[in-house]
Amino acid sequence: MEKKVTWLGVDAISVEHFSIIEKEGSFHCKGELVGNKNNRIYGVEYQLVVTSNWETRFFDIRCQEGHRFFQLSGHKLSEQWMIDEQEHPHLKDCLDIDITVTPFTNTLPINRLKLEIGETKTIQVLYINPLEGNFTLVHQEYTKLTPDTYQYKNSWSDFEATIQVDEQGLVRDYPGLFKRLSL
Repeated sequence: MEKKVTWLGVDAISVEHFSIIEKEGSFHCKGELVGNKNNRIYGVEYQLVVTSNWETRFFDIRCQEGHRFFQLSGHKLSEQWMIDEQEHPHLKDCLDIDITVTPFTNTLPINRLKLEIGETKTIQVLYINPLEGNFTLVHQEYTKLTPDTYQYKNSWSDFEATIQVDEQGLVRDYPGLFKRLSL
């Protein structure tokens, strides 16, 4: 699989160019975006490597907003997350990451969980907010409503959304947050 898409951010006015390439039993993903949230202009670049089962193994995120620069890198070996070369044992059950500024990271659990219609799963996720320069462990819930529609809930907040995806699990529509421009 090789695919390129462009997403428009609705809430934080942004444009993201994204590409994914399958090679050597893994997916190599790259996103570049620029945006404006609360009159703060920012740029974010990220790279991920995920297994053929859609488990995150590596990420590198770089964000710049004015003179502020944030970078976070991590890799998972066996069950241990190393983030900026420090062990984080409390994250050992996280197979997915969620980067707040992109809809792509919803693809990871959607493809990994392989839910049946009507099935719901709650997962632990490494939640990364490059605009705020932080990361934390959160619980998220996914329910498959139709072959291309999922209900998404943050268990740690009141946020929920109905997400539409394509045949590869890439977001087409994330109401109020992201809309895909290229099909």
